[in-house]
Amino acid sequence: MNKIIGKQQKNQNKNSNNQEIEILKDENKNLRTQLNSKENEIIKMKLQIKKNTKEKELVDINDIMVINFISTDSSIHYGIKCLPTYTFAKVEEELYQFYDDLRNTNNIFTVNDKPILRFKSMNENNIHDGDIVQLIKVE
Repeated sequence: MNKIIGKQQKNQNKNSNNQEIEILKDENKNLRTQLNSKENEIIKMKLQIKKNTKEKELVDINDIMVINFISTDSSIHYGIKCLPTYTFAKVEEELYQFYDDLRNTNNIFTVNDKPILRFKSMNENNIHDGDIVQLIKVE
C-alpha cells in the first residue's frame, strides 16, 4: 500500500511539475510576443522621429533673412523670413498665403530695379537680408 501511495504522490508531483512547466512556457511565450510587439513599436517610433526631423529644416539662425514686399500702390507691405537657398517661388507662395487676392493678378517682382526669376534661388536672384522686393501688379 505504501508503495502504491508513494507512486501516486510521485505521479501527482510529476503532474504538478508538468503543469507548472506548461504554465511557465505559456507565460514565456506571451512575454516574448509582448516584447516583439514593443520592439516593433519602438522601430516605428524611431522611423517617425527620423521622418519628422527630416521635415523640419535645421538651420543656422544667421542664415535666416527677411525679405520685405512692397507694392507700387503701397497697399502691400509684408516681410517674409526665408533662407538664401529658397526659390523665389516658395517665398512668393508664402506671400500669397497672407494676401490670397494676389493670386488673381499677374505680378512682376523686382529687387534693386532688376526683375526676379521665380524659379531661381534667393542667392541666384541676388536678394539679400533686408532687401525690398517691389511688387508690380500688371492689369
